[in-house]
Amino acid sequence: MITYERKLWTESYRLIVAAGMMALAGTLAGCQSQEVVNEEPILELLIRPTSISDRGEEADIQVTTLDEFDRPGRGDVVLEATHGQFSNGERTITVTLDSSGTAWAVYHCNVFEDEECFGSISVSASWQNPGSALATTDKKITIEGCGRPNAGNPTIVRKCAPAAATECSGEIDTFLTGASVSASRLNGASGNGFDDDCDGLVDEGCSCPGNGQTKECYLVPATQVAADTGLPVNWCATNSKGSVDCAGEQQTVWTGVCRGAQPPAENDSCSEGDFNCDGLQSNNPLSGCRCASAVKCPTDPIVKAPFPDPRNLAPIEGFQWITDASKRALATNWTWTVVGGDCDNVLPFPTFGLFKGKDTTLTGARIGTRKPVRYDTAKSPPRYAEQAQSKLAALQALTGTGLAGGVVYPAFGLSGDYIVQGEFDLNGTHFVCTQKVQVRAPGLRAEMCWDSVGFDDVDLHFARLQESQCTSNVWDETCNDQDCFWANENPNWDYVTSPDSACRGWSSRRVGACTNPRLDRDVVRCDRNNSDPNNANFCGPENINIDNPRNGDRFVVGVNYFGSRTNPPLAHPHVNIYCNGERVLSAGYNPVTGQLNYPALLTAGGDTGGDYWTVATVQTTVTGGNLVGCAVETIPSRYADPTRDGPPSATGGADFCVDSTRNATPAPNTFNYVSHQFVDANSSQGLAEGAIPQTREQWCKH
Repeated sequence: MITYERKLWTESYRLIVAAGMMALAGTLAGCQSQEVVNEEPILELLIRPTSISDRGEEADIQVTTLDEFDRPGRGDVVLEATHGQFSNGERTITVTLDSSGTAWAVYHCNVFEDEECFGSISVSASWQNPGSALATTDKKITIEGCGRPNAGNPTIVRKCAPAAATECSGEIDTFLTGASVSASRLNGASGNGFDDDCDGLVDEGCSCPGNGQTKECYLVPATQVAADTGLPVNWCATNSKGSVDCAGEQQTVWTGVCRGAQPPAENDSCSEGDFNCDGLQSNNPLSGCRCASAVKCPTDPIVKAPFPDPRNLAPIEGFQWITDASKRALATNWTWTVVGGDCDNVLPFPTFGLFKGKDTTLTGARIGTRKPVRYDTAKSPPRYAEQAQSKLAALQALTGTGLAGGVVYPAFGLSGDYIVQGEFDLNGTHFVCTQKVQVRAPGLRAEMCWDSVGFDDVDLHFARLQESQCTSNVWDETCNDQDCFWANENPNWDYVTSPDSACRGWSSRRVGACTNPRLDRDVVRCDRNNSDPNNANFCGPENINIDNPRNGDRFVVGVNYFGSRTNPPLAHPHVNIYCNGERVLSAGYNPVTGQLNYPALLTAGGDTGGDYWTVATVQTTVTGGNLVGCAVETIPSRYADPTRDGPPSATGGADFCVDSTRNATPAPNTFNYVSHQFVDANSSQGLAEGAIPQTREQWCKH
């Protein structure tokens, strides 16, 4: 049945043909009176529309004929397409001309029926009027689409366990066993380092060794790893890797927050890179990959050093992600979101910055607003988005349109892993790419931040445990330059001085040489309303660095509650330790993971009377002059002071050790420390007064 639209089209065409033929007849009549004879039959082929989608959209094909005597053609016309199908399900169809010399056919090209339904397709017609010569013609029809979606035959199949409150309940391991995951990658009681139920958390609810300890984690399930290595592949090998920390009260559990990690894409894009980490790249079950990919997201992390040159920041050029250079200026609504580390969630403002140019000293160069965000899998595509209830802090900047909007200049002053997310609109589609930035400083770094910065004075200490000639080994002691702290910022430990670039630059408070060790920042007072990390009044963390320790060197990290301007005192500190820029300890107050109460430093009394949190010991492994490992051990108490250390465990102790003149620990322990010696007289540490403890259990006095 001919539709009204098709009827109008047919009548219009016939009128045009008729008018042409009448004009031709009149011309001939003026010259001669014989019967009009065409030199050869006329065969016309019209296709409407001339472009159709590759998912089976139909096109009407009209055949119109005239024989050599200008009469409507008779007989049959054979239509043939190089790909696709006519209404008979074949690439060839025979249609019979009606009394007007016209015939119709319906054509479609479905990529699921013919994978070559792509680009320009030829449709040809051949007709032989009885007693006439053969007439042929052909037309092109454009097939719009990118080819058949192709899931491929991946070597790794992602399988997510049913959602569970804890990944160590046993139910997930039952699922993993059924999915042929080896016994070595099951959770057991302490987790396996993978996000087995694909909820964005790793080993949540699984037991862990003690508050502050960390381990590697991946935001992929244990099913999504290579069989030979047991590790994720391709994009996920680096980008989905992070570290998860241990926290809790009577029972410590992994917080589930895999810091610095990104989840894989649900499906690959058609650009180069295995973004869904199934062992294949550019295999997409939703969209074919015969078209050029509009956007190619980055696959490799960027490695930067802290304290960059404030006049020469390196850019992240998101417009380069758009593969067609001619379309880069057409991108709109560029939005940049940067997610940082633990102290960025504790301090009033993040420790990093965003700029619209490489020179941070220019007026108006700094951009971005602090936003609470979370990774929202409900959005398409999934991305970090603002959420008022979230404790995860980010900087977000709207930079506009085109090339200028597609570039941002970030600056980082702290080690760790950062996520820089760029999103934009192009040709009606919203795109999101993430760039992992690894800020790496060589050697050891301890950083400390606290929730009441600006009101309370809390001090970071970093003491060495070898080559001591002191008769009494004491926190705050400058005998043999044992302790690096606010009153001894540059002790001489006979390490080589580092180049100025190691400690001086954007956001650094350092003015002298980059000695080893060195305290770069002592925060006594600051402006909690100041959001500029490069400003002298910014409330940043305290940090101590040793760029080049020796093999086997041992150190201890501590925190002293020096002074308070609040009543009651408010300080809840957080300490990170980095080994070559990678987080190996995350201890203390953390609003993101819910570690909110311990340790609590409640007595401020200067160097000798203030509460003292002995955080951890560190021993370094150096090979060929390079630091290759850091053995970190947190310090537990033998008897818990519930106010300072946290609630007691089954053994009566706690994972934190805050020694205080006001420790309230139960009998038989009644010892209150009287000095900042590593070992006090008559303590339960089992060592002589003033000695250096050799084990983690010997450090805590109560």
